[in-house]
Amino acid sequence: MPIVLATGAALFFGSNIVITRKGLNYLDAQTGSMLSIGATVVFYLLSSPWWMRAEDWFSPGIFVFMIGGLIHPLASQFLAFESNRRIGPTVSATFCATAPFFATITAVAFLNESLTLINGMGTLLTVVGIMTLSWDRKGVAVIVVPALLLASGAAIIRGVNHTIGKFGLNLMPNPFMAAFVSFTVAFFGAVLVYRLRTGYLPKPAKLHRTGLWIFMSTGIMIGIAIWCMYGALFTGSVSVASPIISAFPMFTMLAAIIFKQETVSKRIVAGVCLVVSGVVLISFGATR
Repeated sequence: MPIVLATGAALFFGSNIVITRKGLNYLDAQTGSMLSIGATVVFYLLSSPWWMRAEDWFSPGIFVFMIGGLIHPLASQFLAFESNRRIGPTVSATFCATAPFFATITAVAFLNESLTLINGMGTLLTVVGIMTLSWDRKGVAVIVVPALLLASGAAIIRGVNHTIGKFGLNLMPNPFMAAFVSFTVAFFGAVLVYRLRTGYLPKPAKLHRTGLWIFMSTGIMIGIAIWCMYGALFTGSVSVASPIISAFPMFTMLAAIIFKQETVSKRIVAGVCLVVSGVVLISFGATR
């Protein structure tokens, strides 16, 4: 069961990125991110009778996740959507999958965790994979291209959020409540930022219907992915579930090939495999 749930999480995380790319043909990244986060909140509200506990509302951990929601998913999802639009789902997903690398760095710095040989090997593979993805035919690194910086920014935020989440779950051991609080705060933040930036709020009736339904669907997919992820962690060990979940770029690549959203070259395949291998090693080393 843990393997099935972890694979389900990777499948929904990975394929969600490809569907998001299609939605960006109809709506901009900021609007799409706000709609997706809102749909995730609704998903958790509808499922709340199965996991919500009254005592969690009085836990100090709830404040940790309220603060965390301002950076993830509010900021990270917008960056991920925008990088997806600019550089495609496969490369974008692979960069976002490097979050465990940044989580390891912050854990070593703030949680006094040690950096093992396995973590070091995983870090090296991750860096080599990123270099493979970001090196053009002329031999000039394009790592400074804004699109890649956006994807890396999303990964950094998600990685740091892992450390924040670990601290928060020690205070409030209910990951479903943690996700609900973070996404709820992020949704209200997204609405406020949109209002301040544009001077108005989008009316669903005036939005492109296809884009609206796509981003609502991606929000539900994210909710299911997180549900599968926590289910895998609850029913099995982290060392089994985490590496499988972190391999979601492989599903992104497969979905991109199926839906013909981009041309997947040998370089991209090699880069994805290297980064995923590094992420798996880092995740495995973190549980040793």
